[in-house]
Amino acid sequence: MKNDELDNLRKKINVLDDKILDLLKVRADVVSEIGKHKNSLDNIVDLSREQKVLDRLITNSNTKYSKDSIVRIWRELFQASTKLQKLDNEFIQTKRTINSLQIYKGGKSNINGKTNAIKLSSNENSYGPSPTVFEILNSKNFFSKSNRYPQINGESLRRAISKHHNIAYDNIVLGCGSDETLLFAALAFCQDGDEIIHAEHGFEMYPIISKIVGATSKTIKENNKFNITVDSICNEITVSTKLIFLANPNNPTGTYLNRSAILELMEKIPKHIIVVLDGAYAEYVMQKDFDKGFSLADQFDNIILTRTFSKVYGLAGLRIGWCYSSKKVCDILNKVKGPFNTSFIAQNLAIEALKDQDYINKIIKLNMEVKSWFEIELKKLNIPVYPSEGNFTFIETTEKKSEEITKQLLATGILIRQLHSYKLPNCLRISIGTKNEMEAVINSLRQMK
Repeated sequence: MKNDELDNLRKKINVLDDKILDLLKVRADVVSEIGKHKNSLDNIVDLSREQKVLDRLITNSNTKYSKDSIVRIWRELFQASTKLQKLDNEFIQTKRTINSLQIYKGGKSNINGKTNAIKLSSNENSYGPSPTVFEILNSKNFFSKSNRYPQINGESLRRAISKHHNIAYDNIVLGCGSDETLLFAALAFCQDGDEIIHAEHGFEMYPIISKIVGATSKTIKENNKFNITVDSICNEITVSTKLIFLANPNNPTGTYLNRSAILELMEKIPKHIIVVLDGAYAEYVMQKDFDKGFSLADQFDNIILTRTFSKVYGLAGLRIGWCYSSKKVCDILNKVKGPFNTSFIAQNLAIEALKDQDYINKIIKLNMEVKSWFEIELKKLNIPVYPSEGNFTFIETTEKKSEEITKQLLATGILIRQLHSYKLPNCLRISIGTKNEMEAVINSLRQMK
């Protein structure tokens, strides 16, 4: 194309841009007028109406621009309209999704005045890590290189993980806890206005991560047993869906999707959508139809499998986790991962924890035995228990009963997790600790009137 022809086309673009500016001025005037008629400035955002607008625009769109681009453009207009109606002149502003973000609080970690509280609120390994971890930690030379940066990509740990699981070393990305790898996925594949979907009562960090990256969080409906299905997932997928977070097994409900369901899902969804299978509790699952392996990432480019050293390995305080995916996806994740994002302490102690699989198998066996005993005892006390996988028990009762149980245990120095933040005020999650700790729970509950 000749330069003069190109210049003429660019002039046409300039004319069109000016027309768009004129239309935006008219739109802004109407938006401002609408704001004057609203009863409260605190309730300016009407997400249901915005979704109806988007649905109409997508239906009527005949442009060559992709439909998800149309959605992102209009979500940016919605954001701008909100600022107009609030007349917010503060110098420090953030994206609209951050304004509605609720900070993650987690389970309670202490009781005022008690130094020996039993903490069963955060699904930690009450037995602690392998004894070999302490041997290494207490060795004279362990901290001798603390003045040096750790391996920038945790090469030694990645090779240890690769060898243990017989998976590709280059396809492993380390994170400061597996939570950070979840954030990497959202940062790498989502823009403002995109959509991330997750279970209605999935891990509390999923909607938080969605809002951090400016995405819209959409929930997958569950049945009356807190299960999601392939169909219920697919029902939430739109042209704007870029990421699906699935905890498998799920926290806090303990439900899971078997391998057949995951295969069906991966075959059904568009290939550009990334599915993140969060396997924080995978080691604890006893069901034969549950896939503990990593072959799905070899079969599908668009799946990310996460694991953590925080749970069964007992290293929650060191914040070390990892994910496995296709080489293509991992190359992208490494672009958003900060250098030296995991410490040399965490890397080296994770290697030692990984070596002692006899200890890990012992912890898994103890969890299964103590959990089975504990849930039988709960049922004797007429406290209903849902079948769940993981190192925790999920209880559904009445809101009043859940409050009574929590207060009773708190009074006897035992911390559990109330699930108000998951919008499950009638439910409780109790981590499985040692046999002595769970006996203390039962003895306390027996004192209830």
